[in-house]
Amino acid sequence: MKSLVFVIESLHLGGAEKSLVTLLQNLDYSQYKVDLITFHSGGFFRDMVPEEVNQIDIVFPRLSLKDRFVYALQRKIGSKRHHAQKFWPLVKKYFSRLDKEYDIAIAYNQGFATYFVHDFVQANMKYAWLNTDYQKAGYAIGFDYPFYKDYDKVITVSPQAEQSLKASLQNVGKQLDIEVIKDISDVNMIQQQANQDLKIDFDGTKINIVSVGRLVEYKAFDLAVDACKILVDKNYPIQWYVVGEGNERASLEEKIKSSNLTANFYLLGADPNPYPYMKACDIYVQTSLFEGLGLTVIEAAILHKPIVCTDFPTAHGILKHNETGLIVDMNAEAVAHHIERLIVDRDLSQRFVRNLENNSSLDKETSLVKINELFS
Repeated sequence: MKSLVFVIESLHLGGAEKSLVTLLQNLDYSQYKVDLITFHSGGFFRDMVPEEVNQIDIVFPRLSLKDRFVYALQRKIGSKRHHAQKFWPLVKKYFSRLDKEYDIAIAYNQGFATYFVHDFVQANMKYAWLNTDYQKAGYAIGFDYPFYKDYDKVITVSPQAEQSLKASLQNVGKQLDIEVIKDISDVNMIQQQANQDLKIDFDGTKINIVSVGRLVEYKAFDLAVDACKILVDKNYPIQWYVVGEGNERASLEEKIKSSNLTANFYLLGADPNPYPYMKACDIYVQTSLFEGLGLTVIEAAILHKPIVCTDFPTAHGILKHNETGLIVDMNAEAVAHHIERLIVDRDLSQRFVRNLENNSSLDKETSLVKINELFS
C-alpha cells in the first residue's frame, strides 16, 4: 500500500478544493494510505472528505510585527509578484520539516502548498498541481521555477493552463515536465446533490439566473451586476443569484445598491452544495476574466442548463459556441445581449439543453486513469 500526502491551503469553497475532495472520493483505499494537510481548520468541504483520509491541520503562523511590516511594504511598493510569493519567504521560517516520509507528495494548488511540499515534505516522488492561468493570476516564474524544477512533474488542469505556464517558462528560457489532467467532475454526485431542496424559493414568474464562484476580482461579478442593470432597464423580470463568498462582497453590495438592483441581484453567500440553485435556474452565467479550467461551467453543463460564459481561454474546451452554450465578449453589453437571446428565443435555449443531454464525456475516467498511473 502506497503512502500519499495531499497538501492544499484550505478546504473552503473553491474549484481546487472541490476538485481535490472529488478526487479523494474516487481513490481506491485498498491501494493508498492517504494523509491530507491543510493550513486552515474547518472549511465547507471538510465533512465531504472520505473517512479513510487522515486529516492534518498545520496551524498557519502569525507573522511577527517586523515581518508584517515587510509584507505591507512589499504590497505598497507594488512588487510584481503574487502575494503568496511575497509571503512565503517571511513565513517559511515558522515551519519545520515533517518527520514522516511518503511515497508520493502532491501539492494540490500553486503558491503555499507548492512551496511547503518542496521545502518541508519528504517523499520519493513529488507532483505539483496548477489549477489557474499562471500568467493572469500574477505569478512570477523567476520566483517559482526553483521550486517547480525539483518536482517530478507539474500537472495543469487544462491545455490552456499548460500553455500559460509554458509561455512564462519561455520568457526565462526554462522547461518543465508538464502533463494535463483535467479536474474530476463526478456526474452522479452532482446530479444527486442537485435533487436536494432549494434553501430559497425561485419565483417561477421571473427569469432566474444563477452564477457560482468566489467573490473575487477575477470572477468579475461587477460585470454581472452591470449586465443585470441593462436587462432590468429593458423591463426583463430578472432575479440573479450569486452563490459564493469573498473579499469583493462589500464593493459588490455597494454597486448593487447604487444600481437600484437590491430587488434583482442577490449575493447568497457560500454554500457547499450549489447544485440545487444551478438545476433550478433558467440560465447559468459565468463572467470570469480567466479560469484554470472552469469547473462550475462544466457542472452547469452536466445539469443541462442554458449557459452564457465569457470568453476566457478554457471556455472553448467546455462549450461549443452556439451549440452547447454562448461564449461572449468580456463586457456587460455582450453578456446582457446573449442572455436576452436566450430569453427571447426559447428554441435556442432548448437546443442547447438537448445538445448537452446528448453530450457524454469520459473526462472523469480519463483523469482517474492518468492519476493512478502517476501514483503507480
